[in-house]
Amino acid sequence: MSKYELVVMGFLLDEPMHGYQINQLVKVHRMDSWAKISPPMIYKTLGSLEDQGMVSSRREREGLMPERRVYSLTSKGRERLARLVEKSLLDKNITYDLSNLGYFFIFALDKEKALDCLKQKKVLLEKTIRSLRKRMEEYRGKTPVNRFLVLEKDHDRFRSELHHLNVMLDRVERCQEWSQVAFMDGGEKAFGGQRKIAERG
Repeated sequence: MSKYELVVMGFLLDEPMHGYQINQLVKVHRMDSWAKISPPMIYKTLGSLEDQGMVSSRREREGLMPERRVYSLTSKGRERLARLVEKSLLDKNITYDLSNLGYFFIFALDKEKALDCLKQKKVLLEKTIRSLRKRMEEYRGKTPVNRFLVLEKDHDRFRSELHHLNVMLDRVERCQEWSQVAFMDGGEKAFGGQRKIAERG
C-alpha cells in the first residue's frame, strides 16, 4: 500500500488543500521523521491520485499570490482512504509507521469499523507478545546477552504498542460524537464527562 496516498487523502479528508499546505502539515506533525514521508513526493502523489479520480482540483488565486491548485477528496477517494486506514491498522507485520498512520487518520473509518480494527489489532499484538515471551523463556541463559537483549527490546516495544492501542480503544469506545473535533483530549462532549483514560490489561 502507498503510505503517501494515505497521508495525502487523510489530510484532504479534513478540508480541501493545496500541496504546500499538506507539506506543512507533514512537517508540523513530523511525519518526515516517524513515517518517513518525503515532502517532494506529496506533489507526485497528488497528480497520481487525480489521474485515478481519487481527488479533484481547481485553480485558486489569493490576492497577488501565485495561482495554486487546490485539491479535494472525491467519494471514490474516501472509499479508498477508508480501505487504506483499515489495512494500516491491521498490518500483520506491525510496521510502526503504518500502524501510527492508521491511528492518525482513524476518522476515515466509521466508529464501528474503527473498533473492529482495533480489537483485531489487539488480538494480533497479544499473540505476538505471547510468542516473544515463549522465545525469551527458551533462550534465557542459552544465548549471548547481547542477542537476548534484542529479543527483550522487541518484546518491550510490542508491550508499549499494546498499551497505546488499549488507550485508543478505550477512547473510541467512550467517544459519544465520532468526529475529529469532538475527539480532542479530555473533551466532555466526546467522552461523556469522563476525563480519565482507563488503562486496559
